[in-house]
Amino acid sequence: MRNWFVDQAHSTVGFEVKHMMVSKVRGQFDSFKADLEAEDLTDLTTAKIAFKFDVDSINTRNLERDKHLKSVDFFDIQNYPTIDFKSTKITKNRDRYKVTGDVTIKGITKLVTFDVAFGGKGTDPEGVEVYGYEAEATINREEFGLTWNAALETGGVLVGKEVKIKVELELTQQYSAFSKTSSLDKKSLFENKLLKQEITSNEIHRMIADNLTDLVSIIDRNGVIHYVSPSFKTVLNYDLPLLEKTNIFEKIQDDDQDTVRNEILSYCGRTLKRALKSEFRLLHEEGYYIDVEADIVGINEPSFSKNELILVVMRDISERKEVQKAIYQLAFHDSLTNLPNRRSFMNQLRSDVMDRKISKSKLSIFFIDLDNFKQINDQWGHDAGDLALKEAAKRIQSVIRPADIAARIGGDEFVVMLKDVQDEQYATTIVQRMIEQFQTPIKDGEQEYTLTCSIGVAHYPDHGESPEDLIKNADTALYYVKERGKNDFMVFNQLMEHQSLERRLLENALRQGINEHQFYLEYQPKVNLSTNELIGMEALVRWNHPDLGIIPPGKFIPLAEETGLIVPLGEWILRESCRQASAWQDQGYPPLLLSVNVSVRQLEDINFVDKVKTILHETGLDPKWLEFEITESVLANVKSTVSILKEIRNLGIHISVDDFGTGYSSLSYIKELPIDTLKIDQSFVKDIHTNKESKEIAKAIINLAKSIGLTVIAEGIERKEHVDELSKDGYVQGQGYYYSRPLKPSAFEDFMTSNHEAS
Repeated sequence: MRNWFVDQAHSTVGFEVKHMMVSKVRGQFDSFKADLEAEDLTDLTTAKIAFKFDVDSINTRNLERDKHLKSVDFFDIQNYPTIDFKSTKITKNRDRYKVTGDVTIKGITKLVTFDVAFGGKGTDPEGVEVYGYEAEATINREEFGLTWNAALETGGVLVGKEVKIKVELELTQQYSAFSKTSSLDKKSLFENKLLKQEITSNEIHRMIADNLTDLVSIIDRNGVIHYVSPSFKTVLNYDLPLLEKTNIFEKIQDDDQDTVRNEILSYCGRTLKRALKSEFRLLHEEGYYIDVEADIVGINEPSFSKNELILVVMRDISERKEVQKAIYQLAFHDSLTNLPNRRSFMNQLRSDVMDRKISKSKLSIFFIDLDNFKQINDQWGHDAGDLALKEAAKRIQSVIRPADIAARIGGDEFVVMLKDVQDEQYATTIVQRMIEQFQTPIKDGEQEYTLTCSIGVAHYPDHGESPEDLIKNADTALYYVKERGKNDFMVFNQLMEHQSLERRLLENALRQGINEHQFYLEYQPKVNLSTNELIGMEALVRWNHPDLGIIPPGKFIPLAEETGLIVPLGEWILRESCRQASAWQDQGYPPLLLSVNVSVRQLEDINFVDKVKTILHETGLDPKWLEFEITESVLANVKSTVSILKEIRNLGIHISVDDFGTGYSSLSYIKELPIDTLKIDQSFVKDIHTNKESKEIAKAIINLAKSIGLTVIAEGIERKEHVDELSKDGYVQGQGYYYSRPLKPSAFEDFMTSNHEAS
């Protein structure tokens, strides 16, 4: 057996894992050791392969992310500085191999199989034979204790259990002198090999397309520019003759320079080359930077390639970055108060709880609910309600430290995390100050609004060691405050472990209501904003309790979700609405698209698709007239969601993403999943005629949907100004009180008749 050596200068060991915000987190290990014994590198079946990765050398091009990945919740480099692999079995099928062996991470050893492909054979600049291989394997991060799932620098979380390990190797029988250092020393060799003929602009233009708006340049390995396209003048305002022979690295933002320079030098040093992609910021002549995406490839023209010239094709992605920023803001902040939203807060809470398992410091959670907020909305209108919410956010923030976090998690509910709490008395002092802040009336001109709050408190680790338990227990304490008169606070205790009396009674009543058919449906029209044509309807459930009267959906739907009662209730809603839609068609009314809300719990029901098929068969409704509205939370677990959504779509049923903008879905998920419609949340519609931010967000969603072929519908349309603003960007559908409130079946029939006569 002969020893073969890995040319580390031209080999990489990388990994990737799915991430909510940036689609995938990719990285590599800059330092590793490899031992390989084999008689012949064209046949690895008898080889012995061993690797040792230095985990401290992990590099994802983000220092904060690297710090997280090196922490105890992921690779834990303090206790486990290396990752080891040792082959146990190798099989071959043509040019591909299955290399099975033991991978040891954090002291845990599992059998892993790499798919290995022979990339070819070449000769390096010193005449040494080089063999190329590409290998890939997938591990389950939970099996190796890689449990960290906290907020990254972008605010998102890791969502995939799978971690892909990707290896690119160049193997030689002897150590190659052509290393990273030696390749840099070859500058003089490059300078001595002058071009044998002048490269004219016309010759370059024959190599590239005649009509590009991309920024095209040809550089050498050291960044010296030999050619730039005319677009450098039109896009960046550069004087082309002055730009040539300067250095492209000097035009790249300082923080990006070293990364791009190293990528290009590494690319030039490879024997087996593949196209390289990169993103960086490029300097405009007027002094600001634009974001560009670059394709970097070696020149394949025989007369030039020996001089190691590189074609760099860049395109301006600044607009895409701005859209991503807008979507990020949309996803992780409340647009009214600009506080973090529920998703952002929970990400941060998970991270802080993880840290405190090591530091042992304490934190406190305040669950805050504004008292009698509905009265302000009802008596003074939504503008007064919005003012109250913004003022509440200011008052909450005024009594906490900059390091503490306040968030609005929905409606009139807020939550606060106090970090590094020394004792419970400190938390009590802060919560008392917070309640005092709310004693001063809110002034709006000459009008005053009285607003108080109720607060439930839970301490880590005394009242829960997980984020979910802390929130649940603080919420439970809040319910006790509400039951005892409001405008006060309570700290969770063991007597509160059971649900409050109100919730227990409501849950029992909900079960009884489903059994006794106390529910009925109303239908809200959906209209083409351009033509006022009735195009569809949304089925909305209502509860008429025999003693309590009409109970608002916001009161019982969350409880139904929490208890699982949404499954039988949702099945009844679907059956009744499909029956009604089919009956209207039989009576001669024009067919309309029926929208029905479907929850996460329903989609998790293994019999859901069969139930849908049965209901469609029983009611006789053609599935092309049915649409399921899902919330963005359904998309959190894409792996399990995509299969069920595809089954539904294959039945001919449309799929709409409801309340778009209040949560977050990666753009790649929206593009790849079988979705037909995005529904703009009413919070961005209600002030679209006066609020520039709401207008831009709605415009961004409409443009996003158009670019990937989706329909857009806006909810909460209450004014003609809303219609005018939404119609500016083209065809949009809508619903809201401007057209009609939800109607009982008889009233909806009158609406269909009048709309048909008007058209």
